[in-house]
Amino acid sequence: MLSLDEIESGMYVTHKNTALRYSVVDVGEDEVLLSPEQEGLQDLVVPTELFCQEFVATDRFSQHRGRGRGRGRRRTGGPAQVPTGPKCRGKIKKMVRDRGFGFIRGDDGKEVFFHRSGLNAADYDALSEGDNVEYVVQEGPRGPRAENVRQVAEVAAG
Repeated sequence: MLSLDEIESGMYVTHKNTALRYSVVDVGEDEVLLSPEQEGLQDLVVPTELFCQEFVATDRFSQHRGRGRGRGRRRTGGPAQVPTGPKCRGKIKKMVRDRGFGFIRGDDGKEVFFHRSGLNAADYDALSEGDNVEYVVQEGPRGPRAENVRQVAEVAAG
């Protein structure tokens, strides 16, 4: 059985009964946000106590994240990977603060998911619904995901 101090963002786990593999996206006081490795499945939010009983830690051989040395809930060591790709602009459509994620409607009309792990904590805490933001879209296991989300000044419409 996993203990709370063993759980960290970026680790890989396998569900004991289904053998489905997930990566830990975020660890909260009461729940753990998991991202499935298998295409077509959605993120999973599991109560921490149930997570510790139902999942086992597995190796970290996937290309998602690869650190895994420190304990706790923050990234450790080395410079953070900076997302590459064209910068997009849009507005925060919805914030789900208690779960640490939200959605952005891009200027192109497309909606994209973002998670607080894709930006620093101060930037996440400063965001609100309706804010204009700039971000880089990265392809995640379940589709596009906004990374490096930053609030920007509103551009006057002409």
